[in-house]
Amino acid sequence: MESTFSSPAEAALQREAGAAGLLTPLADLDRVYELQRVVGFVRDLACQRVALQFPDQLLGDAGVVAARLEETTGSKMFILGDTAYGSCCVDVLGAEQAGAQALVHFGPACLSPPALPLPVAFVFGQRSVALELCAKAFEAQNPDPTAPVVLLSEPACAHALEALATLLRPRYVDLLVSSPALPLPVGSLNSEPEPLQRFGRRFPLAPGRCLEEYDAFYVGGSGASSDPDLDPDLSRLLLGWAPERSFSSCCPDTGGTRDEAPQPSGSFFRPVLSLCELEAACNPAWPPPGLAPHLTHYADLLPGSPFHVPLPPPESELWDIPDVSLITGELRPLPARKPSNDPGCSALTPRSQLELVESSPAASFLSSRSWQGLQPHLGQTPVTGVVSGRRGIAIAYEDEGSS
Repeated sequence: MESTFSSPAEAALQREAGAAGLLTPLADLDRVYELQRVVGFVRDLACQRVALQFPDQLLGDAGVVAARLEETTGSKMFILGDTAYGSCCVDVLGAEQAGAQALVHFGPACLSPPALPLPVAFVFGQRSVALELCAKAFEAQNPDPTAPVVLLSEPACAHALEALATLLRPRYVDLLVSSPALPLPVGSLNSEPEPLQRFGRRFPLAPGRCLEEYDAFYVGGSGASSDPDLDPDLSRLLLGWAPERSFSSCCPDTGGTRDEAPQPSGSFFRPVLSLCELEAACNPAWPPPGLAPHLTHYADLLPGSPFHVPLPPPESELWDIPDVSLITGELRPLPARKPSNDPGCSALTPRSQLELVESSPAASFLSSRSWQGLQPHLGQTPVTGVVSGRRGIAIAYEDEGSS
C-alpha cells in the first residue's frame, strides 16, 4: 500500500538524476528565472548569504544564475547540489548548514511547509503557453458556456492563467482561476479572509460555492502520454478531484487535449477494492507487494497485456496456502483438492487437519484460556448483576490502602 498511494522511503535513495536538461539561452535567463523578483526578495531582507536550490534538470543554469545574482545584489550565493528529500521540497536543512539567511527555490514545488522558519522565495519558471491554442482546446472540451469550470495548471504555467481567462470570459460566465498557494512572508499579517487552499493552490470561491461543483481544465504536461503518473502534480489532482465532474488537460505548447479520469479520494476511507487489489486477492500467482505494478486500467490485466498473470492450474501448490480467520485469529486450512477426472472425487471432500509441530509453554497457556477470539456464544453466557470494579492505578488501588 505504501508504494501504491505514496512514495516509499527508499525511493529518495534510489532516484537517479537522469539526463541533464537543456541550458537556457542567456537572453532568457531573466525571464525564465524571474531574476528581478529574486533580486527584490534578497534586497528587501538585506540578506548577506542566500541558498539557491535547483532541481537536477536545471543545475546546468545554476552557475550562471548565481553569478548574476551575486553581481546584482552583492550577496553571497550558495548552490545546494544535493537536497535532503525530493527536489520539490524546500531544503532548509541544507540552507542552515551553509549559514544562509534566506532560500530561493527554483522549479516545481510541492509547497509543503518548511521545517524551520526560513524566508523562502519560490520561482516556478515561466513556460511559454500558446494562449490561442489553449483557448480553442478549452472550448472544444467545454461546449456549455454556463457550466462552472476551474482553470488549473502546472506551476510553470500559472503565470498565463489570467490571460487565458481573459480570452474565455466573454463567453464563459462561471470561470474560476486558481493560483499557487505560496506561503506568506515571515511576520506578515493578512487581514483579508483566506481563500480555499487545496492541492497546493488557492481557489477564490464565491460565498456559498464549493469546489466540488466545478469541472477542471488543466494546462500542463506534454500531452503525448495518457499516463498521469508521469506528472505527479496532475496525479495528485486526479486523486482528489470530484469523480462525478469532468477533468481535461491541455498541452501548453500544442493545445493537444486529453480526458482524464478523476479517482475519488474518499475511496481511501471506504472498503472499495481497486482492480489491482482484486487481482492480488483472487490470483495466488500475483507477485507480492512491492514487486507487483499498481495497474488502474482493466485492459492491463487481460490476456495479451505484458502485465497479465495467468491463474495457476488447479493442481498447483499455490492454491494450498492457508489463510487466517479474522474472527478467531487461527490458521484456517483450505479443503483438500482433487482433480475433477479422479473417479473417487465426490461432492464432499475430507478436510485436512493441521498437526502440531512443536509445543511451547506459551502456546499451551494461550490454548488453555477461556477466551478464544471473537465468538458470539449467543445464549450461553449466564446473566449476572453489574458490580463496581476496582478504582485507581495499578500501583495503588483505592481499596488496598497505603503501605
